[in-house]
Order: sequence, then C-alpha cells, then structure tokens
Amino acid sequence: MSSETLLKKKNRKRKKTFLGNARKYAKKGCFGRGSKMDEDTYQFFLRSLETFNLGFDDEELKVIFVDNVFEHTENQEIECSSNQVGCRVIETLLPFANDSILQRFIEKFSSDLRPLIYDRFASFVLQQLVVVSSKKSLDLNLPEDKRTYYRKFALKVSKFLLNNLEDYTWDNIGNRVIRICLCSLTQIPLENKQNAKVTLDLHSAQKEELPEEFIEVVREFGQRLLLWPQFNEMCFSELTSGLFQVLLKALKKTDSKLLKQYLENLLNGTFVTLKNESEEGLVPQGFLSVSLVMLLETALQVAGKKIFNLYLEKLFLRRMVKLACLKSTTFAVQKALAQCVNKEQFDPLFDELSDHFGEIIEKGHPAVILTIGQTCKRLSSKQGLFIQNMLKTLNCHEPEERLKHFITCMSRLTPFKENSPSNQNLAKERLNLQGTLMLQLMLEFNKPIKIVNGLLAMDVQELRDLFSNSMGSHIVDSYVKSDFVGEKSRERLIRKMTGTYQDLAASKYGSRSFEALWNAANLKAKTQIMEELAYKEGSWSNTDFGRIIASKVNLVLYKRSKEIWKNSVNNTAKPEKVLADVLK
Repeated sequence: MSSETLLKKKNRKRKKTFLGNARKYAKKGCFGRGSKMDEDTYQFFLRSLETFNLGFDDEELKVIFVDNVFEHTENQEIECSSNQVGCRVIETLLPFANDSILQRFIEKFSSDLRPLIYDRFASFVLQQLVVVSSKKSLDLNLPEDKRTYYRKFALKVSKFLLNNLEDYTWDNIGNRVIRICLCSLTQIPLENKQNAKVTLDLHSAQKEELPEEFIEVVREFGQRLLLWPQFNEMCFSELTSGLFQVLLKALKKTDSKLLKQYLENLLNGTFVTLKNESEEGLVPQGFLSVSLVMLLETALQVAGKKIFNLYLEKLFLRRMVKLACLKSTTFAVQKALAQCVNKEQFDPLFDELSDHFGEIIEKGHPAVILTIGQTCKRLSSKQGLFIQNMLKTLNCHEPEERLKHFITCMSRLTPFKENSPSNQNLAKERLNLQGTLMLQLMLEFNKPIKIVNGLLAMDVQELRDLFSNSMGSHIVDSYVKSDFVGEKSRERLIRKMTGTYQDLAASKYGSRSFEALWNAANLKAKTQIMEELAYKEGSWSNTDFGRIIASKVNLVLYKRSKEIWKNSVNNTAKPEKVLADVLK
C-alpha cells in the first residue's frame, strides 16, 4: 500500500454518529425531521439516547430510566414517534418497556394504521411494536390474557397489510413493514445491520412453536403473491425481490408445500431463461441481475435436497468456472458450495473448479476457493486434491525444495517466483485474509502433512515474523489445536522456535503465538522456554505484552525457585488435561 494511500486513509473523515448529527442540526434550530418537536423535548430525547447507549450497571436502574423516558411521551405517542429523534429513542427503548407502556402505544397506533405505515418515522415504531408483541405472544411466562392481547395486535397489523397488499408491496416503507411482520410472525432474525452476521439455521426450524393463526397469515401472503401476474417482474426489482427473500425464509418454517411451489416457479419460470446476447455469455437469466442473484442465494439456502439438486443441475453444473470468475455471481457460487450436504452434490462442482484455482484468484475471488476448502473439510471430501491444486496453483508443487515457500505464498496468495520479494518485513506486511484462512483450514484436514512439512521447512526467522503478523498469528492456533497434527510435529515446531520466544513475547501478535505454543508444550519444553526467557528478561518483559506473558508463565516464581515453579506448572496442567479429556 503506497504512502499516499495510507495518508488518505488516515485523513479520511469519520462518518458522524446519529447523536453527533442531531446536535449539529439542533444548533441550527432544526429539531429533527418529521413532526415538529420543541427544543426541550428534543434535547431530553438526545440525552436519554446517549445515557442508554452508555449502559447500566443495574437492571433496576434501566427499568426506572425507561419508565421515566416514556412518561414524557404520554398523550404524545404518535407525535413523538413521527419525529426523527423521538422515533429513534422510542424504537430503541420499546423492547425494555413494561406492559402498561406497550399497551398504551398499541392502543394509540391501532386506531389508524394506514397513515402510520406510510410515515417514514412512525413506521419504525409500529414495526417495533409488532416485533415485541409477536415475541411476547409466545412467552409462556406471561398470563394467557396478555399473550392473547399481544397476538391480536400482531395479527391486526399483519392482516391489514395483507388486505392492502397491492398498496404496500411497491412502497419502500410499506414493503419494509411487511418484511418485519413476516420475520416477527415466524420468529426468524430481523434483517438489519445489527443482525447481518447472524447465521440463519432454517433447517432446524420447528413449526409447532408458532401459533396456527401466525402460520395461516404467512401462508396467505405466499398464496396471494404467487398468483399475481407480475410475479416474474417482481423478481427483478430490488424492493420486491427482498420481500420474496424474506417470504421464502418464512415459508421454510410454515409451509413446505408452498415453499416448493415457489422454488419450482422461480427455477423454471425465472432463473433458467437464457440470454444469448448478454456480455457475460450463455448463462441463465438468474445470474444477470443483482436482485435475481440475491433471490437465488436465498432459494439455495431454503431448498430441500431434491430441489437443491435441480438447482445445481439446471443453473450451476457445466458453468461453475464461468460463474466463479464473474463478480456478480461469485456469492451465488459460494452459497451453492456451502449448502452442499453430501459428496454427491459437492464432488461434481469441485471437479469443475479444481483446475481453475489460479484463474479464479486472478479474477479477485479467493473467497470462492476458501468456500471450496471449507466444504472439503465439512464433508471430508477431496481434501488431498485441494492441497495438491493449491500447491500447483502457487507454483510450489515441484521441485520438493519449493515446499518451504508454500506457506508464505499461501499467506500472500501469490505464486512462487525466483525473484519473489524477500520476507524481511513479513511481521508488518499486510497478508491475504483468505490465504491465511485457507492455511488454517488445511491444517485441520485429515492429512495435513504437506502443510506441516512446509511450516517446519521454513527459516526460523521467517516463522517468527509470520507468527508476529496480525493474520499469521492465527496459523499457530490451528497448528497446535488440530486433531490431525501429530504430537511429534507440535514438539518439532516448539523446538524449532527456540531462540525466538523473547521476540514473540514482546510483540502484540507474537505474544498470541507464544501463548498458543506455550499451552501446547510439555513440561520439558516449557522449562527450556523459561531458560530462554529468563536470560536478559528485561529486554522483553518490560514491554506491554511482555509483562502479560511474564505474568502468565510466572517468570518471578521461576527465577526464585525452579522446583516450586515446576510443581505449580504440573498442578495447573493436570485439571486442564482432565477437562480436555472430558470435552473430547
């Protein structure tokens, strides 16, 4: 990375927070968009949000705080909810409100839903009320009458949207509220930035947890949309494609037959149509639109075994290399690989891609190779071929001496060349994320001998720098924790690192590697490491990370009495070994 790029990155303005922007506009006399709010109320809401974001040590204090904030909204529920800042505060605090507050808001919002659904701010509060009500309607700790009350409200909003589906499906705000209702009725994670990394385990969904009324409403949504003449056109719109994505996940939990109809309609009527004149070449229509690709990824996620096989046959097989090299379809390829549940599904896909790893990496899509490796590990299939192909791709297969360069080539994800850059600055070099993750993955394969030999063949100074790198330090964890790396191989690496332990202990990421090696070492190896550390210990133990390591290895006790130190290490190791055996 050039110095100019680093300077630009350093001087880049940070995006202002919501509170920062709100205070800035308040100085200009603008007290939030939406409905008008007086300055005192506006500032009160800002202080409330700031206080809540700081957190509370005591749960009781939080309850008192939330009650106090909602006191200021009494008889102004709609007005406060229709203001930008008021909406944010109310939406944030509603999940922590007591039943009387919730019922007060529900009564106010229930009186006239139509304008609230179109309101850019009040709609957020309405959907939060649906989320909280749906959750509380399933809470067995609540009395039956309260559960019924909350269930009726969630159903009222959902049925109102269902009865006015034509009005709200193509409306940005209404469409969002429909999605939230579907997520709430089926209790699947809400689609927002906070939950973006949540893994959705739809295959373990249990229908019996949901009330029949909720299931019926979701089914009705699905049946109506499926009959619309604009069904195929809707798949091309980002807005309506997003609605279908949520609906498919909801149907996975509520109606498998209707889900099958959707998946078959999408496959045969939308995805497989070929576009001969497209720049990308002869690929199905489902890959030529961002909205369609995202819908396809969701379809792969919710499809059963038979339908999934049809999707692979009609969309992916015989096209994997082309799809893996296209920027717009790389995520769909990863999803298809990740959703394979057996070798019969995965092996044909692997065979198509196996000789094209280099081409895929050159196109800038190493995440596809990483997903292949993850599936190899998960299904215990093609692991040896994966390692061989990576060796060939990075030009480290022959002669045998090049194996010692494989680890650094993998870390950078660049082929070996005779005039390759030196490894002197490896500790601070920005390595390739996918490359280092693949190294960790291959160490957990059933036979990682090539990776083990490659690591052990490296120069000890290069290993020290690699293990002191922010990404490279995680490779040690996989090496010492893998069930398929032998005990003797672990001991060889610990011995090989002799002479570097002070340097490792003194650096931020090296100390992580040191700790991993230390935990894997036996008493004899730990004693040798301590002898090295005790020599001129001031050079490393006075650093921030060195002090932490010195405390963990009990350097002071070792210097005072080696015998007592050995006994303390033995006493600590025994319960840890017993616990490890139990967990196995």
